[in-house]
Amino acid sequence: MYYMNVSLRGKTMQILESMIAKGYANTKSEAIRLAIINFAKENLSEEELVSRKIERIEKQVKNGKRKVLNAEQALGKYAKYLK
Repeated sequence: MYYMNVSLRGKTMQILESMIAKGYANTKSEAIRLAIINFAKENLSEEELVSRKIERIEKQVKNGKRKVLNAEQALGKYAKYLK
């Protein structure tokens, strides 16, 4: 998770406050997240987004921050039904 401070003024702040006033978002942070998601939907292809997500997951696995399970581990007590 990344944290950052953002300074907004003028029109961008008005848009942000309008998003909250109209009920699109409850907080400024949520409004910014929604704007970023909307930007991605309009400007990035689904294939590109999936590729970036896979790269991020592979990096987490490589760095030991995400564990990969085989089918039997994932299914646990239900693994017997795998065969």
